[in-house]
Amino acid sequence: MNFKMITEFDFIKKYLISDKKNSKHSLNFSDDVGLVDDKIYSTDTICENIHFFSKDKPYYVAQKLIRVNVSDIISKGIRPKYCLFNFSVGKNIDQKWISNFMRGLKSDINFFKLNLIGGDTTKTSGETVLSLTIFGSLVNNKFIRRSSAKSGDYIYVSGTIGDSALGLFCRKKKKINILKKHKEYLINRYLKPNPRIDLVNYINKNASASTDISDGLYSDLLNICRTSKLGADIKFDKIPISNSAKIIISKYPKLKELILNGGDDYELLFTGKNGLDSKKNITKIGKMKKGRNINITDFDDITNLDGYKHKF
Repeated sequence: MNFKMITEFDFIKKYLISDKKNSKHSLNFSDDVGLVDDKIYSTDTICENIHFFSKDKPYYVAQKLIRVNVSDIISKGIRPKYCLFNFSVGKNIDQKWISNFMRGLKSDINFFKLNLIGGDTTKTSGETVLSLTIFGSLVNNKFIRRSSAKSGDYIYVSGTIGDSALGLFCRKKKKINILKKHKEYLINRYLKPNPRIDLVNYINKNASASTDISDGLYSDLLNICRTSKLGADIKFDKIPISNSAKIIISKYPKLKELILNGGDDYELLFTGKNGLDSKKNITKIGKMKKGRNINITDFDDITNLDGYKHKF
């Protein structure tokens, strides 16, 4: 019997969304966080040989686990406070790996001022699987959903886009015709995300809708459009790109698509009034509109842009 691969979005739509209106709590799974009793909850899982490699330094693997989860919460304008950690130990893991991993975990728990309050450990016969659930309290009795964009809102991103996906490309390829410093910069952006904790209050005060960029700029903007029942116009040449990204794209032009379609940037994507790009490290890239389509100018071909999709 053949089973068709199903995406994460289709799985949620088919199996998890019910007919009952329960938006006060689960938001009917239209967002990437849940709301219960004035607290925001989010969870993420990273798997060996999918989100990290066996040869990656365990210290960095731990930091990535913390940071991809922190990013979800701060994109809602909320500072995370508590977390639960689940550790499924794979066949390639030894005590040295665990020791170094836990040093990285404790380091970032302290850095982001989190409180580890529990979790679970088990052993698998295959790859290592790591999961973190993270939560924090509402600020000003609100959080910024990805479903609350308005027509006419401007679209903003933080930082630079595409670095992580380009870093993964460098990580997989043995020979890359760029300077070592540029390759190392991009790989480090893949290995060690930097969630925008510095912008959490700015998002809470100014954003109308927000999400982090985990599945790729196009895909995450599509989520805002879909849940807000709107379309968007963006300009490719306005998307902020690092110098290292520009250099590798100049050598390998086909990688240009990763700026839109790559994942794991963990920068912020949000909408709001005009002028929010006066803040450092914020760039205006487009505008929300009526309709359902995303129009991208200054880009040759959007026919293959479908965003990253979790499949299982």
